[in-house]
Amino acid sequence: MNRQPRRRPPFDSAQRVAKCLMGVERLEVRAMPAGLPLAPPPPPTTGPTVEVRSFDGSGNNLAQPEWGSTGEQLLRRSVAAYGDGVSDPSGSDRPSARVVSNLLAANPAGGLVNDRDWTAFVYAWGQFLDHDLGLTGAASPRERLAIAVPTGDPSFDPAGTGTMTISMSRSAYDPATGLGVGNPRQQTNEITAFIDGSQVYGSDATRAAALRAFTGGLMRTSDGGLLPFNTTGLANANDAHRVADDQLFLAGDTRANENPELLSLQTLFVREHNRIAAEAAARNPALSDEQLYQHARRLVIAELQRITYDEFLPALLGAARPGADGVAPYRGYRADVNPGIATEFSTVAFRVGHSMLGEDIDFLDANGVDIRDPMLLRDAFFDPRPLSEVGIDSIVKYLASARAQEIDTRVVDDVRNFLFGAPGQGGFDLAALNIQRGRDHGISDYNTVRAAYGLPRLTSFSQITADVGVQESLKLAYGSIDRVDPWVGGLAETHQPGSSLGATFTRILVDQFTRLRDGDRFWYQNSLPGDLVRTVQGTTLADVIRRNSSVTNIQPDVFFFRASITGSVFGDGNRDGRRQGLEPGLASVAVSLVDASGTAVATAQTNARGEYAFRRLDIGSYRVVVTPAGGPAVTSGGVSITRGGQVKGVDVGVTPPAQRPTPNPVKAPPAARPSVAMDAAFAGLGGSTPTAPGTARRR
Repeated sequence: MNRQPRRRPPFDSAQRVAKCLMGVERLEVRAMPAGLPLAPPPPPTTGPTVEVRSFDGSGNNLAQPEWGSTGEQLLRRSVAAYGDGVSDPSGSDRPSARVVSNLLAANPAGGLVNDRDWTAFVYAWGQFLDHDLGLTGAASPRERLAIAVPTGDPSFDPAGTGTMTISMSRSAYDPATGLGVGNPRQQTNEITAFIDGSQVYGSDATRAAALRAFTGGLMRTSDGGLLPFNTTGLANANDAHRVADDQLFLAGDTRANENPELLSLQTLFVREHNRIAAEAAARNPALSDEQLYQHARRLVIAELQRITYDEFLPALLGAARPGADGVAPYRGYRADVNPGIATEFSTVAFRVGHSMLGEDIDFLDANGVDIRDPMLLRDAFFDPRPLSEVGIDSIVKYLASARAQEIDTRVVDDVRNFLFGAPGQGGFDLAALNIQRGRDHGISDYNTVRAAYGLPRLTSFSQITADVGVQESLKLAYGSIDRVDPWVGGLAETHQPGSSLGATFTRILVDQFTRLRDGDRFWYQNSLPGDLVRTVQGTTLADVIRRNSSVTNIQPDVFFFRASITGSVFGDGNRDGRRQGLEPGLASVAVSLVDASGTAVATAQTNARGEYAFRRLDIGSYRVVVTPAGGPAVTSGGVSITRGGQVKGVDVGVTPPAQRPTPNPVKAPPAARPSVAMDAAFAGLGGSTPTAPGTARRR
């Protein structure tokens, strides 16, 4: 990783030791496991010392105490490509970022749901995690880098003035950089790089203290178990100004109020902290407030790490792969690994979540029924009021139940054509801002970034994607593959097998998340006792949700929503609605699935064993309708999908045709026995007396 040296005061070994010791708290090791009996601690003078993380990330690496701490430069894997070699934005030979957005990011009506069934929790967790890893503010004094709007743009220049722009400011940077060709501008990270719960606890002692109750190890909350309000005037983003600053919630990260989904996760883990602290205090009243607080903090951080690596990343990357295309199993802490955030990660690849966003937020009860009107995404920015109205439960249920949009170059209108008023009165385009931000940071073109991560350069747009429409749009926008912006090229790539990312973004994420783990001396598998590691490894995000909300009707892995209805169509020879051992399945029978409105949402045909399956279903109420050849339709009872999972045994019985009575007194020849012939398909079961129409029954 390329990194320009920062000009800092001398930092001798004595200062390093002193800085590291600032993060040491005298804790009783036996007080660590949450939910386990805790013995009273011995007197402080005899107890072992357990080192805890500093809030600003310093001292994690004893030899390089500033690695991963606040204010560090973003690392750079690819060579800086500033227009003047120093600080002018890259990409001067590329079209306006808004032009590129119009050509490649416009979303089709209804969008395109991802093909791997991952839920809205993937992008929600991604944003929650992102706010633990990186924050780069605006430069001071402000440097404008406006995005030119094409003449006649229907959203931003409907009057055809040709003078409209989308406002953007350049990123903050280390003032010791950008002074010459050999010392190009390097942007900085305002928060810690580590997965250390900084979005929950803060990245400085002042904010951390403001979030604490200073009793029982607890963190402050407001009515309903929500976050405290920011009544003390600490820094807090309030971009939309829908509510006053003191009506925003206070969390470890200044961006917590950006949307209700993010706020729900912020709230969830404050509740988890307080649950752990309260359980530990009840089992060992002798523990101090500080001991309880640090104990709960360690466990929450461990849970964040475990969920990220064992649930979130597999949902995004697919099954683990060897080498550079997969995060290898943990082998222990490595002091030679810099965990710092790479600009290719924070400015390009990890903005992948913007492609996953949907157009609205639903509020669902335990069974997936709406409890209030959906909220358009454009109306949800920096509006915390829904949490005060309905709490977090209905939002968490929604995140676990809705499938996210596919990862591609498309972005929903709510963030691509976000207007401050009527068309022409200003607004923003998140896709264009992402493209422009890469240029602001002097990031190289797509092919150069690929090469920096060990991938071959491509020579044609068809090598990026097999989608001919996207190929043509790329060619129209850029002309040459060597001019493509890396955020656009990465999103356009054909996904890796079993994954939702292409090769370039996969390499960038694997590199970053490997370094974040291996370069963290406090990583939970390196710093916690073995029994506690096992406890953490048995904890899922679904567990955390169930512990801290009324939401229990969720699937075990909330990052996926896979719901199906399966069953069989059988010959109900004895007409009791139950499938008996000898009643055969009926092959090649048409089966439909209808929703609560009676609309057919899927069709199928039974296989040789009479089995059918309907997959990729959404929450809702359904009925199975069987239409046997030459007979009346048979409808099952109602089947409800209220969470991810498989509803099995929705078996539908079809009664055999009634026997045709034989006229008297003529005796039918032995070869012409209609009742036997017609019942043959039902294995000789069932009587000859006609009964009611066929019945259906779930096993």
